[in-house]
Amino acid sequence: MAGARRDCSLGEGVYFSPEDYIGFRRRLVIWLVDLIVVCMLGALIKFVSVDLTDDQDMTSDFVWQFCAWAYLTVLRSSRVRTVGYWVTGARIVTLQGTRPSVFRMTYRLLLNLYSPFNILFDMLWISVDQDHQSLTDRFAGTCVVRKNSQPAGRSEIHLAYYTALFFIYFYPCVVRPREVIKMNVPEAVCET
Repeated sequence: MAGARRDCSLGEGVYFSPEDYIGFRRRLVIWLVDLIVVCMLGALIKFVSVDLTDDQDMTSDFVWQFCAWAYLTVLRSSRVRTVGYWVTGARIVTLQGTRPSVFRMTYRLLLNLYSPFNILFDMLWISVDQDHQSLTDRFAGTCVVRKNSQPAGRSEIHLAYYTALFFIYFYPCVVRPREVIKMNVPEAVCET
C-alpha cells in the first residue's frame, strides 16, 4: 500500500487525557442541576407574569423558552457556564478545542430535545464511550471536559461508525495517534 493516502478532509482536532473527560456521575449532576434551574426560572417568570397582569398568557411561555434556550446554549458555552457546569467544574469545547458557537450549541440542544435516542440511552452511552461523551456530544462535535484541562495532543478527525438498534450511527471524533496505528492505516502524510 505504498503511496496510499488517508482521508484528512475533516481536519485536525485535539484530544484530552482520559481523566479530563467528564463521566456519568458528573453528567447526571449537570443534567439535574440545570433542569432544576430551568424549572425555577420558568416558575419565576410565571409568577411575575401572573402578578403583573393577573392573567396567564402565552407571552410568559415564550419568555421562558427564550430564557431556557439562552441558558442552555449561550451561557453554557460561555466562560461563565451554567450552574451545573460550574458546580461540577466542567466546560464544553469543540473537537478543535475552541468554545462552541451558538449555532452548534443550539443544534446540541435540539438533539437533546428531539433526537431518536432518549436521555436514558444518551446517559448509558456515556458509561461505555471511550471518552465518556454522550451521543449528543458526538453528533454535535463537542466534548465535556474539566474546567482547567489542557489538550494532551492533536490528531486527525475521522468518522466513527457504529450499528445499534437497527441504526447506523456515524459521527466525527478525534483519533489518537496510537489508535491510527492500531487501525493498520498507512502512515502517509495528509496534504493540507
